[in-house]
Amino acid sequence: MAGLITILSPCILSIAPILLATSAQETRYKPLGIITGLIISFSFFTLSMSAIVHATGISPDIFRFIALGTIIFFGLTMIVPWLENKFAIFTSHIARLGSTIEKHATHIRTEFISGFILGIALGLIWTPCAGTILATITAITATEGISLTTILMILSYSIGAAIPMLLITFGGAKIMQSTTKITPYIHTIRQIFGVIIIITALGIIFHVDLFIQEHIAQFFPTITIENSPLVHKELKMLKKNNQSPLEGTQAPELIGITEWINSKPLTLAELKGKVVLLDFWTYSCINCIRTLPHVTEWYKTYKDKGLEIIGIHTPEFAFEKNKQHVEDAIKRFNITYPVALDNDYQTWRAYDNHYWPAHYLINQDGIVVKTHFGEGNYVEMENAIRALLNIPPCTKTEECAFSKTITPETYLGFERGKQSYPTQPLGDDQVGLTGKWQVAADHIRSEKDGSEIILNFIANHVYLVAQSDTPQTIAVLIDGKKENSVTIHQPKMYEIIDLKDRYGRHTLTLQCPKGINAYVFTFGGPNG
Repeated sequence: MAGLITILSPCILSIAPILLATSAQETRYKPLGIITGLIISFSFFTLSMSAIVHATGISPDIFRFIALGTIIFFGLTMIVPWLENKFAIFTSHIARLGSTIEKHATHIRTEFISGFILGIALGLIWTPCAGTILATITAITATEGISLTTILMILSYSIGAAIPMLLITFGGAKIMQSTTKITPYIHTIRQIFGVIIIITALGIIFHVDLFIQEHIAQFFPTITIENSPLVHKELKMLKKNNQSPLEGTQAPELIGITEWINSKPLTLAELKGKVVLLDFWTYSCINCIRTLPHVTEWYKTYKDKGLEIIGIHTPEFAFEKNKQHVEDAIKRFNITYPVALDNDYQTWRAYDNHYWPAHYLINQDGIVVKTHFGEGNYVEMENAIRALLNIPPCTKTEECAFSKTITPETYLGFERGKQSYPTQPLGDDQVGLTGKWQVAADHIRSEKDGSEIILNFIANHVYLVAQSDTPQTIAVLIDGKKENSVTIHQPKMYEIIDLKDRYGRHTLTLQCPKGINAYVFTFGGPNG
């Protein structure tokens, strides 16, 4: 269903002219080839692009430019008959491979293969249209690997989106075939459409499509797929409730741990007879950081009474795999319990975990008896620990949660971040950029002094995960007035602003020198 309503997203404009233009070629089977190629290409590259980039070191932009070059070539075939004939001969040779078939069947295959090649290229160009769905799938594959679930999710989405695209191409072809008045001009019309395809591809290269999308989204904000209630409902269905299926079962063993800090290597088998609390965390996660005072206090209070706590550090960003960075964070947060580096996500997957932070309480027999995901419920978890240790429950009261709205976690790279950065005025919780920026998979990088990140937010506290090769200072402005400055160096989470009692909606501007890497904004209420 989310795929079907992608047709309402402004980013469909990047490929709609190409779909319409190819329908002018009066072929019945080419649209099927285009849509088939698009589904396969989109699904494959969505699931494997990160792995391909990591294995080859090739920038995703290279694949994008190859795809755009292919699309320009198809535009040229519509303009230059000689080039079209050569390409038709090439595709017909492919169609004949493997067997001798009749002429009509060869023609069908030639049309289909021609469309299929174009569809492969379009799949790469269309990927950003997946928006929220793609971000969810990317997060799942990053932590759990490619599974049947993720494959079915991406195929379902791409097939749903392909249905209206197929109707566009078939509808255009039907109009061309049924209108006899334009028959004498069909060659000229095809050439015009070829020019449209080339102009569209060049526009994508120079980001004209993003400019158009941004302005359309400002006039029709409710039609963007990211704002669709249907999509939000579907995404909620992908999340589990605050209880793991592991409760009441034997706890999986710790596996694939690359390093141990504060301890020799440990196994749950050797800890039988003790109460064990596993804390899945990562050092730049604000939610994890806010739980750490409670976890460290539990260790200090109950470690001599039979409790062992193991922090399972599973990185969200690549720089968090660095042992030295984790050790620095452990000192900063006064963590004295054992910490296991789960850099390959093996223990994360063994527990079918989906959250930072996540707590798994294991009894003396190795059974998972309680789980909790996210912040809060500290008294409830502490009393569960006390019950296993045969200690009477404590009489603390749970801290009141901040009930006002705050801006959600905001990622800045193209994998989980905004698909475009609109110009001002910004909508609620939107991010804009000025100056020169490079947008990578999990971060953005300033390429020129004076480049700015502009954020419309509502909160008391703003944090930013950032990094710079050398210490550099960014200026922090709130509603156009300079508030303070922050020096960025080591990759970690930095507190950008504390507005204390000035909770409300504000515009934050960060004036950045060249070489600042920014990963994700997180936010807090009056208590942090």
